[in-house]
Amino acid sequence: GIQCKECSKKQKNDDPQNATVNVLNSNDENKEKSEFHKLANAKIFLSDCLACDSCITAEEAVKVYQQNPNEFFRVLNLNKKCDTSKHKVLAVSICPQSLPYFAAKFNLSVTEAARRLCGFLKSLGVHYVFDIAIAADFSLLESQKEFVQRYRQQNQEECVLPMFSSACPGWIQYAERVLPSMVIPHICTAKSPQQIMGSLVKNYFARQQNLSPDKIFHIVVAPCYDKKLEALREDFYTHLYNSQEVDCVLTSGEVFQMMEQRKISLKEINEVSFDTLFGGIEEELNRHDGRS
Repeated sequence: GIQCKECSKKQKNDDPQNATVNVLNSNDENKEKSEFHKLANAKIFLSDCLACDSCITAEEAVKVYQQNPNEFFRVLNLNKKCDTSKHKVLAVSICPQSLPYFAAKFNLSVTEAARRLCGFLKSLGVHYVFDIAIAADFSLLESQKEFVQRYRQQNQEECVLPMFSSACPGWIQYAERVLPSMVIPHICTAKSPQQIMGSLVKNYFARQQNLSPDKIFHIVVAPCYDKKLEALREDFYTHLYNSQEVDCVLTSGEVFQMMEQRKISLKEINEVSFDTLFGGIEEELNRHDGRS
């Protein structure tokens, strides 16, 4: 892709910014814990870029910046017009990690913040609001299944252990760009909770509603900006329907700005329960220890 100005900077032969890394010498148990051992200088290269800010390619930047509240309201406004052929079902999936942000902002419990956030989104015109925790359950089960399978095959040549599992797009991108042959075979192939939720909404839920995936506009509320880049990956694009599994990622801060612009406090919003993907099965808010 076309590189932005920040990406076009060439690495100089002299590296004045190289940092000296001091780490605890774990091999010497007799030394005090406060004593450090000086290792070789650590070098950071442009190839280590995580594409986390202004250094992403120009093409990626355009797509990332399109994922903003304006895009969300554009779809909302289309739904208010008479041309029903352009109407879309708006579904929002909320990451559990975003909820403490709103709880702290408005001095609410996490459960109260979740239900009031759901009420706020529905007051804007969102049709369905889901909790991504259900997708995290699937992700954990798939990761567990893959680990057991690898462990049972550990005496075979194709077995690769240890298995690394991460839902962090920045870490995955770092591994792909910097350590592909060394790390990628060890990475668990299970989708992240965000993208499993994308599959559930755009496939399972769409079929339940007799809709094609492109008729659903799926938004994810997440705490991390890198989640916008994850949603753009080619792996999660359906060519048949010209549709991404996740159409737009809004950060917790962007949703809060939407409230500020409308001078709305979550304390003023009525509590509304999350919608469920699986009929009569009640999906309670939950969190798994050891999961990000």
